[in-house]
Amino acid sequence: SDGGTPYLDELDENSHKHAYEVSDDLKYALRKSIELIGNEAIYWRKTRNEGVFKGKTDAEQLTLECLRYMYRLLFLFYIESRPDLGYAPMGSDVYRMGYSLESLREMDTSELVSEEDKESTYISDSLDRLFQMIWEGYPKRDDPTEQILLTELEEIFHDNFRLTPLRAHLFDPDRLPTLTHVRFRNLVLRDVIELMSLTKERKGKRRGRVSYSQLGINQLGAVYEALLSFRGFFAEEDLFEVQPALNNGKSSKGNTYYDHDSNNGHNNVKISGAVHDELDVTHFVTAEQLKDYKPSEIVPDLFTGNPKCFIKGSFIYRLAGREREKSASYYTPEPLTQCLVKYSLKELLPGKTAFDILKVKVCEPAMGSAAFLNEAVNQLSQAYLDLRQKEIGRRIPHDHYSTELQKVKMRLVDQNVFGIDLNSVAVELAEVSLWLNSIFTPERGRAFVPWFSQQLLCGNSLIGARRQIYRVNQLPTSTARNAQPRKLWHNYAPEELAWDTELPEDGIFHFLLPDPGMAAYNDKLIKQLEPKAIEHFKRWKKNFVGDIFTEAQIAHLHRLSKLVDVLWKDWASEQQKLRNRTTDPLPVWEGPADDDD
Repeated sequence: SDGGTPYLDELDENSHKHAYEVSDDLKYALRKSIELIGNEAIYWRKTRNEGVFKGKTDAEQLTLECLRYMYRLLFLFYIESRPDLGYAPMGSDVYRMGYSLESLREMDTSELVSEEDKESTYISDSLDRLFQMIWEGYPKRDDPTEQILLTELEEIFHDNFRLTPLRAHLFDPDRLPTLTHVRFRNLVLRDVIELMSLTKERKGKRRGRVSYSQLGINQLGAVYEALLSFRGFFAEEDLFEVQPALNNGKSSKGNTYYDHDSNNGHNNVKISGAVHDELDVTHFVTAEQLKDYKPSEIVPDLFTGNPKCFIKGSFIYRLAGREREKSASYYTPEPLTQCLVKYSLKELLPGKTAFDILKVKVCEPAMGSAAFLNEAVNQLSQAYLDLRQKEIGRRIPHDHYSTELQKVKMRLVDQNVFGIDLNSVAVELAEVSLWLNSIFTPERGRAFVPWFSQQLLCGNSLIGARRQIYRVNQLPTSTARNAQPRKLWHNYAPEELAWDTELPEDGIFHFLLPDPGMAAYNDKLIKQLEPKAIEHFKRWKKNFVGDIFTEAQIAHLHRLSKLVDVLWKDWASEQQKLRNRTTDPLPVWEGPADDDD
């Protein structure tokens, strides 16, 4: 080449651009698909006289279940596109043609001609069977008949298959109590699968088939988290979509918009004008309120040109108001995770041996779908192999390197990473993304599936019972009024208490004492709505936090602290025993000798 960008670098750059473009398309497809299956669940219940969903709780539950259902499909699209990972048995004609999502995906070229084709539930039944097989494994481990039968068939057929049970929360049937009983019509799931299979049509480009094998864990993670801050709700009356007036009548995506008609899988409509980006904040008004809006502020229906209407009882899934701000659901781009992890490890790893790296614990207190955890696993596993090769003066054969790297990743994922998140669906996605990032197939041919129940949890990492204490002499008492310190206990930082240190005789755990930061209502709107209640609460808290402790109260606090300390240590001991019983050896290349025990 005579200057310019090398051709291979140009291909690599174009590949990354394509992957991010496709992942952006999937966000729109996923949002629309969730609305489709949510409304289909309502339709199913109505046709069986089971009543219509009512109340906020039901809407939230349906939203969670629709998210889980769609993320199951995303997982299957990805895992079936990567047979090299060793989980989906795409080499088996029986699985590929009879059970796989890929076989259903290929139906997008088939016409649903008759009403029977449209109204039947073949696709839904097939997916239910596939989800069950993934959860239970095939053949089921607790079914000796199927095990014997499969062994006999192995001598006759070469295209049988096995599936390792994937006991991740995402595939737990108990987490879909509503949708488990719904049988979706073909006309709905056909549209859903097509939306997830084809890219959006753009000016000068036809819709292309999404290649999930080209998407990395980070791109899938971006799709995962894009919709975690969205909210599903039911239209209690006919609602119309409105938006701020846009400059020159153009949408944020330009003045031309392409969309896919969910009622007809082969029609595409192109219009010009103010079209709202469905991933932006959305506002809805009633028919009476619509009269107060200008034409440029009303979102048009793509096919009729009339105001876009959601009829009473519809399930709507959009980003509403401050949901994204309140949920803090922002996906960290891959270059940023790479940079932060790289320089964090640059401070941590110097002076450590390769075996020390295998003991490094990583905790992410707001993990989302585990972008940072995955990146930490990637860099730590690479660091282990690089350092271990230097230590023993021997190189890993090139054709074995990727397998050995996955083994180290799996060990770190199974034993060294911990995370917490407020969003339960994010935790489920983190389980799957960590597994996909580290999956490998041992020699016996069954993919190893880690158990994350002790490592990835749903909760609030900012509010917890830290092992910190205050001393009794820091508490104001009636007998020591004159000797009371100038500052109260909460003006001092609590004292850290190590796990191997006994609770001092005068120690009281910090979370048993009041604090001026507790239940702080500083929102102006709340103060305007409940001024008397807020004022009453402020007076109560002031007295409660600055009150004098009696000797009996201090004695009681001390007894509680001792009980907490005993229970805490018992819990830690039991957790350690449980981890010892459930932790697999997972040997790695030239790892510690005790790996073989």
